[in-house]
Amino acid sequence: MAKDYRNFEGLRVAVLLTFISGFIDAYTFITQEGRFASMQTGNLLYMTINLAEGHLKEAFSFLIPIVFFILGQFFYYFLRRWVTPKNVRWHKFSTYVLLILLAVIAVLSPLLPSIFTIAGLAFFASIQLATFKRVRGYTYTNTMMTGNIKNAAYLFLKGSVEKNEQILKQSIYIITVIVTFMAGVLLSTVMCRYLTESSLYILLLPMLALVYFLNIEREEGSLKDM
Repeated sequence: MAKDYRNFEGLRVAVLLTFISGFIDAYTFITQEGRFASMQTGNLLYMTINLAEGHLKEAFSFLIPIVFFILGQFFYYFLRRWVTPKNVRWHKFSTYVLLILLAVIAVLSPLLPSIFTIAGLAFFASIQLATFKRVRGYTYTNTMMTGNIKNAAYLFLKGSVEKNEQILKQSIYIITVIVTFMAGVLLSTVMCRYLTESSLYILLLPMLALVYFLNIEREEGSLKDM
C-alpha cells in the first residue's frame, strides 16, 4: 500500500529527532551547569528561583537559552518565508541547515566560552521543533516529552477500551519516540563522562542519517510538503 505521509513524517525520522533532542538536553544539563537547550520550562523555573534567591548572575545564565530559543523561532519564520517561493522542499532544506549548525557548534564548543554552546544548541532545538511536528500524520513534539507522555497515555487507554487499532498504533508511535528520547539521554550521560564537550560529534551520525532519509523520497506521487 502507498503510504499517506511524507518522509519527514516517518517514524524513523521522528526516532532520530527525539534521540538527538534527548542527547542534547542531557548534554547541556551535564556540561552547561543544569541548563537545557530545548526544555525552556526548566530554564524558566531555574531562572525564577535564582531571581527569588537574589542570584542574578545565575539567573541570567538560564535566560540565555530562552532568548536564543526565541531567536530560533524568528530565524525559522524568516528563513521559511524566504525559501517557500523558491519551490524548495522546506524539511529537506531545514535539515541541511541543522546539520551545518550542529557541525559548527561541535567544532567550536571546546574552543569557545560556555555561552556559545548553550546559545547555539537552544537555537538548534528551536528550529528542529518548529520544522518537524508530525509522525505518520499525528502531532507530536520531538523535544519536550510532557505532551507526548500525556498523549501516549490517553491514546493507549482510548484505543484499548474502544478496541480501535488505529488509535493504538498512534499511541505506539508516540511511545516509541519517548523511548528513543530516553536512549539519547542515556548515551549522552555515558559519553559526557569520557568525551565531555566533544560528545556532540556523535550526533553528526544521526543527523547524516536524517539527511539521507529525507533525500531518498521520490518526488512523484507524494503529498504536498507542508
